[in-house]
Amino acid sequence: MSESTRWDAVVVGAGPAGTVVAAELVERGHRVLLVDAGPRLPPGERAPEVDRRAWAYRAVGGAFDWYRVRAVGGRALLWGGWSHRFGDAVFERNGWPYRASTLAPWYARAEQRLALAPGTLDARHRRVAQALGITIVPKRTATWTPLSERVLRGARTYSVALRLVGSGVEILDLLHERAEVVRARAIVLAASPVETTRILLRSGYTNVGRNLVDHMVASYLLLEPTPPTRHVSALATGLVNTRAGNRRRYDGGFSIEISGPSPPSVFGVERMVPPGEEERWSATQIHALGEMTPHRRRYVDLDPEGIDALGRPIPRIHVAWSAAEKRMAEDMRRASVGIADALATTGSKLVPFVDPLQPGAGHEAGTCAMGADESAPCNAWGRLRGAENVWIADASALPTSGDRHPTLTLLAHALRTAHDVLRAFRRTSSKR
Repeated sequence: MSESTRWDAVVVGAGPAGTVVAAELVERGHRVLLVDAGPRLPPGERAPEVDRRAWAYRAVGGAFDWYRVRAVGGRALLWGGWSHRFGDAVFERNGWPYRASTLAPWYARAEQRLALAPGTLDARHRRVAQALGITIVPKRTATWTPLSERVLRGARTYSVALRLVGSGVEILDLLHERAEVVRARAIVLAASPVETTRILLRSGYTNVGRNLVDHMVASYLLLEPTPPTRHVSALATGLVNTRAGNRRRYDGGFSIEISGPSPPSVFGVERMVPPGEEERWSATQIHALGEMTPHRRRYVDLDPEGIDALGRPIPRIHVAWSAAEKRMAEDMRRASVGIADALATTGSKLVPFVDPLQPGAGHEAGTCAMGADESAPCNAWGRLRGAENVWIADASALPTSGDRHPTLTLLAHALRTAHDVLRAFRRTSSKR
């Protein structure tokens, strides 16, 4: 194993969060090494299937789909661009160390970087909102992708972070089959909640991996015997736990994404309409995202016996559902069907695709959560407690998955974390 030249920062993971942190540091003149375990893909090429031998895991207590992308750009390569702030109520429960107002300026900076394109509300969405007494807003779509950032051109690909070693990171170069320790003033982990947890557990940190959360998903397709029109997306918000009249016996919340009406082929369901009538039918996706909350029996640890093809202990993902989450799952189903019924024309049919109690939505969070209490793995800036130079920029640091798509919140957190790294650099320089 060799040791390389010291950097100002090493950022592990070239997905949205890692890319934003690296870009912020580079733009302020710092030497940053951005590493990713996957390749840099040509424009438009789909991310390859994950090597299941090299990225093995085991689910305990139930099935779990660890949704992974191993390529520069990360899960943003599959992102639909949904860019909405979490509802204010999210920050008032389940351990968030600040209120929505604290994150507001970072949301604004993230929105500027994303170059958001505001949508327009379709007339039928207005009718549904009025009929059901709910709030429906147009989709806010990001035109930004990590691939547009110049910092990715210098990213070191096929480089797997194994563990932290002193002030550095041990990195395995897959192409040359050798390991080296890369030293840096700051180490920023943005490898995804499960992978970041594995790195920290292998580095001797024991206060991580607990309270794994994700999104509960209730997904339906509404098939209507009417030709598709302009594809429009919207978001139903504030459905539960936001005011006195919609309180429920659980702490989380959920929102519902509505996308369509589109040709059935857009969703790959053309075989579900009568043969030869594909052009006379339309499909609308109704996709509810529910906020899971911390549960003592849902966590990530390392399998004491399982080793993957790279010689690493494999992660064990422990699955469990609380009674409160089961109650929310029923509300998510009911609300989704209610919106479908309000949208539907005569002769329509509703097809369920994903049930809320089917784990593994790809929005994991919480394994290295921020908190005001000293027992929380990270402080309110994502800085790892017990370490002078380690920050968590990915969703590991978010106490919950929130009540809607998390990418905008994740980027706001990443920008806030980058700011704290820069602040630490300034403090260090002033002491010299």
